[in-house]
This record gives sequence, C-alpha cells and structure tokens, in this order.
Amino acid sequence: MSGLYIERRSFFHSLDPRAKLVWALLVLAASIVTQFNGFKSFPIFVSTIVALILSGIGAGLAAILIFNSLIFLLITTLVWAGMYSNQGNMVLDLWIIKVTDVGLLVASGKFFLIMSPVFAFITFFVTTKPYHVSWTLEKIRVPPKLSTAFVIAVSLLPTMVKATRDVIDVQRLRGLALDKGSIPERLRKYIPIIVPVISRLLSDVWDLSMVLASRYVGYSKKRTYLLEPKWVKRDTLFLLFSIIFYGVILLWGLL
Repeated sequence: MSGLYIERRSFFHSLDPRAKLVWALLVLAASIVTQFNGFKSFPIFVSTIVALILSGIGAGLAAILIFNSLIFLLITTLVWAGMYSNQGNMVLDLWIIKVTDVGLLVASGKFFLIMSPVFAFITFFVTTKPYHVSWTLEKIRVPPKLSTAFVIAVSLLPTMVKATRDVIDVQRLRGLALDKGSIPERLRKYIPIIVPVISRLLSDVWDLSMVLASRYVGYSKKRTYLLEPKWVKRDTLFLLFSIIFYGVILLWGLL
C-alpha cells in the first residue's frame, strides 16, 4: 500500500519525516500570515516549487501540477480582484473585469495560501512512506488508531481515483455518454459508475482489514516499528534553515 509515495533517490527522500512535517507546517503558517499580500507570499510558493524539484517526482508531473495551479491563479484573480476593484490603483480595466494593484496582491496571496501548502504536503507524502507517516504522527502524540486510519485513507486515494477512471472508461465503451443531456440526466448517468466503484473499494477494504488483522494492528495501545528513521545532521540543518527562512517571512507578513 504505497499510496502517494514515489520511490526515488532525492534530497527530500533522505530527510527525516519529522523534519519534513515541520517544514510543511511552517509553509502553511507562513502562507496564512501572508495571505493578503502576494508579494510577501511569493517566496513561499517558490520554495515549494524548489521542494517539488528536489523531491524527484519527475519534470512531467511537476509541470502538470504547476500548469494546473496557473489555471487556478486565473480563477482566483478574477474572483478576488473583483472584490477589491474599488481599492488601489487600476491595473486592468477590460469591460466588466477591473483589476487594481490591491486586488492583484490579495488575489495572488489567496492563490499562494492554497497552492503553497498543497505543494508542500504533496512533497511530504510523495517522499515519505506510509509506514513512516504513521510513525511520525505517533511521535507527535497522535493516537495509533487515528494515525493508522489517516494513513490508510491517504493511501487509498490513488486507488479510488484509478478505480473511478477505469469504471468510467468501461462505461463509455458501453455507450454511456456522460457529457450529453440535462444536468439531472447527467447526474443520473453517474449511478452506473458509483455502484461499481463502491463495490470495488469494499472488496479492497475487506482485503486490507485481513492484512491489518494479521499484523495485530489495534490490539496494542502502543504500536511498535521495525524500521525507524534516524535524525542526522542533515535534518538539523534543514530544519534550522526552514525555521529561519519562514520565520523571517512570518515576521515580514505581520508588519
């Protein structure tokens, strides 16, 4: 059950998961503080792009994530810039689209508020084995059952997406047209998709429950681990750099 994890040899793969989790939380905190000023939150977004590159997930996947985020940037700009069209200096005045410098800063800040933490936690999950994610959560006093349930949910996400895509492809080959008809008709057409997906996931959950039972998961209050990450000098340096970098941005955002 690899989940989102991608096996690679990269800088982020070699880091202790605790250091990566603290880094991701620092990205989230800095993004929240600077959410109304895209100029201040831009370095955070750049740092997460660098993290994606250093995670070794591949240029193709990184390019897809960045391209999709640019589409989201356009949407947030149209929404948030319109709300601040009466504040600041006019930058773009195109019929009903009015963008000011204040609206642009807020829109970009809201965009970075969403995308920077998303990229950070994507980096965390693709470079950390589910086994070590559970171990990390228990180290910060998360109950073992809750950490196990969270890791299972995250790990099953790719399986659910793949199962849904496979069922949709099969139903389309059988003549199911999901993009035709009124909205109620389109919703009704998803019934032949939902039922097989749920049936397939229930089968996977049953198999998973047998695996967990065979490993005595949940029978002890304290779970033991055979392979535990070890904190090394590289993790300390990475954590210190992250605290200094995002700490400066936090202070900058509070000014």
